[in-house]
Amino acid sequence: MLNRIAFYVIAILLAVLPFHAFGWTWFHSFFWQANWTIIVQAWKEIFVGLLVLLALFRLPSLAKKNWQLLKTPVNLFALALILLALGYAIFGPGDPLQRVYGLRTATLFLVAFLAIQLFEWSPIQRTRLIQITLGSAAFVILFGILQKTVLPPDFLAYFGYSENISSWLPGGNLPMYHLIGETDIIRLQSTFAGPNQLSTYLLVVLPLAAIAWWRQRSNRLAAIVTLGSLPVFFFTYSRAVWIGLACILLSLVTYQWRSKLKPKLRKKLLLGGIVASIALISLITFQSNFSEIVFRRASTSAHFERSLAAIEIVKANPLGLGIGTTAGVSQRFDSTSIGLTPENTYLGITLELGWLGGLLFLGFLAALLLVLNRIKSPLRYSLVGIMTVALFLHPLEDSPTALTLFLLAGITITVVEESDSRA
Repeated sequence: MLNRIAFYVIAILLAVLPFHAFGWTWFHSFFWQANWTIIVQAWKEIFVGLLVLLALFRLPSLAKKNWQLLKTPVNLFALALILLALGYAIFGPGDPLQRVYGLRTATLFLVAFLAIQLFEWSPIQRTRLIQITLGSAAFVILFGILQKTVLPPDFLAYFGYSENISSWLPGGNLPMYHLIGETDIIRLQSTFAGPNQLSTYLLVVLPLAAIAWWRQRSNRLAAIVTLGSLPVFFFTYSRAVWIGLACILLSLVTYQWRSKLKPKLRKKLLLGGIVASIALISLITFQSNFSEIVFRRASTSAHFERSLAAIEIVKANPLGLGIGTTAGVSQRFDSTSIGLTPENTYLGITLELGWLGGLLFLGFLAALLLVLNRIKSPLRYSLVGIMTVALFLHPLEDSPTALTLFLLAGITITVVEESDSRA
């Protein structure tokens, strides 16, 4: 019974998360009621809390294999990181509410990742949850393509989005679209808070869809998501995600090349990679404002300056500055907060939780990547992409991306361990 309820909770999360920013902005603009603020804004946290509560009810009946699973290195790293963040939230400096926001951002996906491993997941359930994820992604992609081809640029203004182009002010609504620098080139954002959030979410979903389509050519949903996500990737003009996608393709080609493939298949794989690379380079090269699209010197320069400044602060503060003091969380609060945004997830976590927090985070990601690689899960490619993007952005601050990746990863690990124990 608890397992079934948990399945529906996760199914709702995976189905609705990609539409959170759109739904929240619409509600905030036209149906705002102060009494409903916390419920509507924090529905995903409430669902994760429900998942944790269900997991706690299962503790007395856990099988031996569940306890063994929770003692694996990846889960020990996750638990240690949660406890460290909790300690900083309780005893650290700064505004208490700001620390709560910081704790939520740093640990929500880790808590969900651990909680779902206390349930029994079958391969069929995992497949259904992936299908739900692909179904939601298909709607996101369709809306993004309509934005590019049919809908007027200010279409989202009808749903309460702000006319303050390319900028979000704390407490305000999301902009109706983003531009590249000083150009008039619109970046797709679909139902997400921005183009970077859209593209990082699809970076998680694409390997699932592509490999499902490779294994089952009749899988139309996987084909739609695979083919449809490619133009959306391009028109978000997110350079960090382009690099992440290149790393996914490189790791995929490397793995497939080293495996025992037939010579004809290797040639097709190599040819396909060359054609895709030429097509992407051609699309970028023949775009107007090519220099601004690719180099964006002002943005790139600011990025490196912030990163170098963050490195110096990390060196000088081995214990960190306190949770919630950097990146998006600090921007929600007043100007007295530190407000340092290094645009690098690894530096951001180390700035907040100190050198120990940074090492625990790296250990968690490395351990998870090793597990996913050992069981040959498509999510290993998703994780490679997100780890690459994390060098330039904060993809795990976006709940749809973080929760989708780590919910599915936790279920995948549990399914495999269960099947191994039965063998």
